[in-house]
Amino acid sequence: MARENAILNEDEILNEDFNESFDFDELEEKLQSQLEEEFSSLEFLKEEKEKIGNPDALGKVILDEVWKQFGNQIGLDMTNETLNQKYDREHQGETYDEVGKKVMQDPKYKDANKTMKEQQQSGNLKDEYTGKNINQNDNANLDHVVARKELYENARRKQAGINTEDLANKDENLKATTESLNKSKGAKSVDEYISGREQREKDLREQNERANKKIDESNMSDVEKQKAKEKNNKRLQDKLDADDELMKKAYKEARKAINKDIAKGVAKETAKKAGKDALKQMAVSALFSLLKEVMNGFVRFLKSQAKSFKNFLEEMKKAIKSFFEKISSVLQTGASSVVGTIVTEIFGPIVSTFKKLTSLIKQGVSSVMEAVRYLNDKENKNKPFSIKVAQVGKIITAGLVAGGAVFLGELFEKLLLSVPGMQIELPLLGSLANVIGMFLASLVSGLVGAIIINLIDKFIAKKQKSDAQAATIKKANQIIAKQHQIQIVSEALLERDKENAQANISGRHQEAVSIMKDAYGNIMENFVEDFCEGVNTSVIDEEDVTTNKQIDKVSKDLDDLLAGLN
Repeated sequence: MARENAILNEDEILNEDFNESFDFDELEEKLQSQLEEEFSSLEFLKEEKEKIGNPDALGKVILDEVWKQFGNQIGLDMTNETLNQKYDREHQGETYDEVGKKVMQDPKYKDANKTMKEQQQSGNLKDEYTGKNINQNDNANLDHVVARKELYENARRKQAGINTEDLANKDENLKATTESLNKSKGAKSVDEYISGREQREKDLREQNERANKKIDESNMSDVEKQKAKEKNNKRLQDKLDADDELMKKAYKEARKAINKDIAKGVAKETAKKAGKDALKQMAVSALFSLLKEVMNGFVRFLKSQAKSFKNFLEEMKKAIKSFFEKISSVLQTGASSVVGTIVTEIFGPIVSTFKKLTSLIKQGVSSVMEAVRYLNDKENKNKPFSIKVAQVGKIITAGLVAGGAVFLGELFEKLLLSVPGMQIELPLLGSLANVIGMFLASLVSGLVGAIIINLIDKFIAKKQKSDAQAATIKKANQIIAKQHQIQIVSEALLERDKENAQANISGRHQEAVSIMKDAYGNIMENFVEDFCEGVNTSVIDEEDVTTNKQIDKVSKDLDDLLAGLN
């Protein structure tokens, strides 16, 4: 039936070969079914056209926008804290001096220092920065290759949730060296220490000369002076013996081990936080979606004529069913939250310095992802470019408005905190001032967003009405074409039925002749010939009888003959 949807030509329909190969009954049934579908589509297009730009629908969009903003602000507020901010909150009041003491009192450092002393006493201790052996009488130290201060201030370490002492006292970061070289290096990084080697050595020599001059001017004995100057010279030489390449190698090894732990920690903590943030935002989104559906169901119940408990339960069932049908939006919220958290933590050290920057980044990521989802949706691919741009504009507008609500909520919160009773803390949500501030910000931003969205909706509605009108006309033309097809098929069927009827009559006549020949032989054949001659004569003689009377007579004689045979 490859041609059943084509606009059939009357010559094709009535063509003999075409008739023989075509099932007209099936074709007529198919065409009738298609016509019903076309009428159904036409009615749908008319209904959709009526909905476009409907004030009631627009009011619903505005209400949904305010509701969405409030839920969105609560979700963002619950996931606003970065890993850096979390670490600072959990270690609030901790100073560098306190951390330094923890590093030196850490069991790992004490064990490593004990092992170093044992190696020194056995004569097997090598200075990792000079490559020389450290004598038993020398003062040996364990140096933190990556300085404690550098690790303490490392923002990525905070993201990873690792304490300073855990990184500072890694085996790769503890290197044996002389006390003088260790003190000379101090809290500097290796790059800082070796970058100005020429000037540093010049300064060290000048310092040593001044120290020896003081010894010479002291009241010590010559032997004591000699020993004191030897110690100064030995300390100077220890510092001068520092090998840049050995120090770089030690630093590279230590930094690689530390960075590996930090990277693993950041990935682990970010994944955990992304999962928790997603669950929080999904929970808030689901809760608000469910509440909205339940409220809509309750409003429908109040508007209904029959207010019964059974009717109430039916509306609640509808609300819950509608909620589960829209659960994909909750999952999309979770996906946006995961991506937003990851993006936020990538810029964690910078973001942590701004209280609300996390929420802004997450909102931006969410808006971009929503716009991408809209453009990738198969249902939207065939829409006009202007409508796509307008819809994306609505999404971006909602994102910008939500971003403004973040700062607006903070402003309201500060104002409300001066009101007595607003400092009361609510579980998970913060202070009462914070919740009310978010609601007011959502209300204002929702209204502002609705004004902008209304302007975009007007443009979209105008474009959609034009498209709907064109689609309606096109559908009406398709219906006319389909009706024309059905008319042609019906005429072909009528023609076929007429031919079948004529063939049936002719067959009956031949059957009668055959019966009469078998029964009466030539006598009957002569009778029939005489009968036919008489008929022919009467038909030719138009002056004696009318055509109708002749036909009636022939028919009557034929019926009498068949009755006599039977």
